[in-house]
Amino acid sequence: MAKLTLKSAQKAIGIGTFVKKTIKFRGANGEEFEGEIFVKIVSHDVVAHATDIWGIDKDKLTVDHYRKALLFQLIHEDEKAKFFPKITDTGSVSTEMISAMYDAADEVLDFAGKNWILNQMKNSGANSSSTESAEEQ
Repeated sequence: MAKLTLKSAQKAIGIGTFVKKTIKFRGANGEEFEGEIFVKIVSHDVVAHATDIWGIDKDKLTVDHYRKALLFQLIHEDEKAKFFPKITDTGSVSTEMISAMYDAADEVLDFAGKNWILNQMKNSGANSSSTESAEEQ
């Protein structure tokens, strides 16, 4: 096992790299659209202070402000261009698209740490049930 340092941890996490994700949303006529976005892997501090971009008193911020601030900083067209040029542009798409982008970013960054825990629980459940099935046979 290698010695863990701040630099090696940041490299292992992939800080500053991008993950390509496919999102789906409905168009004006109800047809399904699918497209690729890039989610930038950032540090905890970037996520925790994302709302600073609004320049609003913390007690006046809403969940919507937080989500849009995260999307503004994390979602990119490619590795060189942000998807939303300005923070106010985050409101220029549908709520469904905002939700799809947020879900994609959450899959990559696991904002609350819940995805990893749920996957561990699913994996251990799947492993124990496959073991039980083998034993029954």
